[in-house]
Amino acid sequence: MDKGSYEYTDLQKKYGGFIAPHFTVYLDGKKLPCDEHNISELEVEINGDGTAGGCSFSVQDVYIYGTNTWDNAIVQQLVPGAEIKIVGGYGKDEKKSQKELFYGYVDDFTVEFSAETPPTLKVNGIDGLGYLMNCRQPIYGGKETPTNIVETILKKAVSAGFAKSVSVGRLDPFQVPLVKEQVDDWRFLKLMARRCGATLMVVDGEMIFNTEEVSKEILTLTLGESLVRFSRRLDLSHQVGEVEIYGRDVNQKPIHAKVNTVTVGDSSYDSAAEMVPAFKKASLREYSEFARTEEECKKLAQNRLNEIAMNFISGSGECIGIPELIPGRYIEIDGGDEFYMNGKYLLTKVVHKFTLEGYRTSFEFKGAKL
Repeated sequence: MDKGSYEYTDLQKKYGGFIAPHFTVYLDGKKLPCDEHNISELEVEINGDGTAGGCSFSVQDVYIYGTNTWDNAIVQQLVPGAEIKIVGGYGKDEKKSQKELFYGYVDDFTVEFSAETPPTLKVNGIDGLGYLMNCRQPIYGGKETPTNIVETILKKAVSAGFAKSVSVGRLDPFQVPLVKEQVDDWRFLKLMARRCGATLMVVDGEMIFNTEEVSKEILTLTLGESLVRFSRRLDLSHQVGEVEIYGRDVNQKPIHAKVNTVTVGDSSYDSAAEMVPAFKKASLREYSEFARTEEECKKLAQNRLNEIAMNFISGSGECIGIPELIPGRYIEIDGGDEFYMNGKYLLTKVVHKFTLEGYRTSFEFKGAKL
């Protein structure tokens, strides 16, 4: 995962003023023998909320009417499970002015015939999390640490050839052994991410399960210059001032812990409960079979409060196509009103889209403090 920060002017120079968008599709390591004229639209979606990312594109003008057959050079590469890699940016120099945007496998493709349009091949790809949705083997953790269990699950996608690497942050162990039954690996990882306050996502073939927050913004976008669309919403629904988690220790004695301070986001700004003091009295109480000590109750409560707080601010935006934008990183918005627009927000979803009109990057974000 890219942890660097960039200046818009530097990217503008790198990509030659964002002129001449270009992308390349590779299937099983071989360049798909068609250009932007055959693929009129390509989209790459990267999610930072544990949802599988993917890509989609349509191939036209590859049907041979005289023989009623498809171009074999293309059809032979389009098979389910084929490795798919998408590189995009500006110009045709992949090393200097393009960046790998997606790595995964062909999940499905559709053949379409219509009287109004040429015969079309529609292809959908999915990242390594898609494969884990099909893995349902039970897990009985015993004394295995959460880190080892998460790594073992994520490495299944690497072994299958649907991902390139695994990155797992530090995960605090719990006294209760981890058990997975009657649920697929992907859903289990999503549950673990909620318990641990971790980010689950895939970026360029890297399977990421991380509890560390990269607070430095990846880029600053300015309204009217690099930012062409922006929308932000503040929502007090479901916001609380404190979370209390109950559990039972090894002797079945009731235990609990309470937290009332949001620990994500910039400490110099206010959470929803701090902005609207009445919400400090709003409390959420939950019971967890997972907690066996007060410290574990406190960890679960803090992660739950942070999760709720991050839904206070949400929104979306669109800018000129920038390959460096990925979810899981903060973005700075400038050039607008200090209260209603400007600020630092966590990217939760990034979509890179190439069309005949050009290359655009759209994104969704959320935040806990204002």
